[in-house]
Amino acid sequence: MSITRILAIIAGVIVFASPAIARACDLELGREVNVARVIDSETIELEDGETVRLIGALAPHAPGWWKGPEPWQPAVRAKQALTRLVSGRAVHLAFSGRERDRHNRLLAHLFLVDELEMIWVQGRLVEEGHARAYSLPGSRACIRALQRREARARAARSGLWGRSWYAPVGATETARLSKRRYDFQIVEGRVVSLGVTRNWTFLNFGGDYKSDFTVAVRAGDRKGFKGSDVALEELEGKRVRVRGWIERWNGPAIKATHPEQIELLDVEMKEAVPEIQSPAPSPAPGSVKL
Repeated sequence: MSITRILAIIAGVIVFASPAIARACDLELGREVNVARVIDSETIELEDGETVRLIGALAPHAPGWWKGPEPWQPAVRAKQALTRLVSGRAVHLAFSGRERDRHNRLLAHLFLVDELEMIWVQGRLVEEGHARAYSLPGSRACIRALQRREARARAARSGLWGRSWYAPVGATETARLSKRRYDFQIVEGRVVSLGVTRNWTFLNFGGDYKSDFTVAVRAGDRKGFKGSDVALEELEGKRVRVRGWIERWNGPAIKATHPEQIELLDVEMKEAVPEIQSPAPSPAPGSVKL
């Protein structure tokens, strides 16, 4: 039996025998391969020539308005952190759902063994404040665990959370949100009303659908929310945190395709997990965003 095989077996025992790791990201470990180089703060190249994008951990990128002569420091520090973790090391790949993106890069969670400790690379980057938790329709594994780590990093103002640009935006700050169109944002606020049409469900965060922030869920995606911790029909009046890319649909909006994009802040408060408060809008009659 090769050393590589022995390490793979040890790693598998550790990841599934350790309750903490199992709860954090319970995925089946795949092959072990050496890291050739770190391309950027969320992409690595393996010795076999494959390129891997670290799914679930969104690295910071310079915003469009940044015109400074120096590189965007959160991105620089994120790449340095990833390099320290994996450069010259052997990593195990773990997949859940979609395995490649349109650029043919592997979409994987990375694990490595460090003195018989299993390290989840995405979890480490997020908990140190070098990345934000995010999910895609075909890549949703371990996101709740990453969100919990992100909350602790945000409360401690670690890494990128030391910059106001990354702070969650209040749902009532519509002018600010509108200026961040096409950017990935985290938005916090209270759902004022629920609007349902044949094709869409709308979570309205104000009384004027023509200008207020809205979360839109397509009819075909509604069934994915049923029975989840964020069932759409139960969100009216609840304080939530929503993450995704800002679009313009009358007012600013985020299209939610799966429940992991939404977190209940009321539950978070009961569990004493630190959060950033955002002002709640005044009560308003139900409205439907068209």
